[in-house]
Amino acid sequence: MAEPRLDISRPENMPGVLKLTFNHPESLNSLTTDIFRKIITTLRDARHDDTVKIVLFTGEGDRAFSSGLSIDKLLELKTDEDREAFYTLGLSAREAIYALEKPVIAAVRGNCVGGGFEIALCCDMIFAVEGSVFMLPESNIALTPGCGGAINLAAKIPYNRAIEMIWFAEKVPADEMHRWGIVNGIFAADDFDAELEKRILKLLRKPQSTVRDLKRVLSHTAVFGAQAESLKHERMLAVDQMRTPDFAEGINAFKEKRRAEFNK
Repeated sequence: MAEPRLDISRPENMPGVLKLTFNHPESLNSLTTDIFRKIITTLRDARHDDTVKIVLFTGEGDRAFSSGLSIDKLLELKTDEDREAFYTLGLSAREAIYALEKPVIAAVRGNCVGGGFEIALCCDMIFAVEGSVFMLPESNIALTPGCGGAINLAAKIPYNRAIEMIWFAEKVPADEMHRWGIVNGIFAADDFDAELEKRILKLLRKPQSTVRDLKRVLSHTAVFGAQAESLKHERMLAVDQMRTPDFAEGINAFKEKRRAEFNK
């Protein structure tokens, strides 16, 4: 079976747009460390490429934006060095999105889960097809959402909503995420591409230096407020939790399709 990949394209109908597509519908466009690396290098290059005005993240097919990192990939993390390296890689992908200082948009069809949702949360705007769902499932396997996911969510919606979503690890429909302010717009599947293109072309008509300056000012206020200390704790948790019996039980229960029995 082909490995999950990240496709890079420049849509002819939207000059100035760099499109990054998670492409492995069989696994709901799951993520790999190679995909994280490609995100980092692609966005670092795009930062210095004046022909790139907007970056668009999307997923292949109608079932998912991305389901995040697969359980099998998590099982490959055997040592603290492996876990630390993986966490750092995911965090670097997140930082590459923020460091771009150009508009980044997520186009969501279907499931936007785990690491996929964490990437979408780093984007400046999220547009979704009707019926799409969002989820941070990490607590089901005794983990904290890493790469700034939990911190990002709590920075964008009320604390009570964020911790409810993370603790219960339940799928939240797009219309609810729209009410919470995470999703900017929801469109019928047949209209989605046209509505997305309309908004992207409108943004491309704005003076791009002003667009970039506004992002720089607003993101530092809304997103970067007090994250440094929180990220220190998140890094520790993300590595430490992967060595616990609860994590092993969560992984095994998921693979065996049964309810996990965690330590009380």
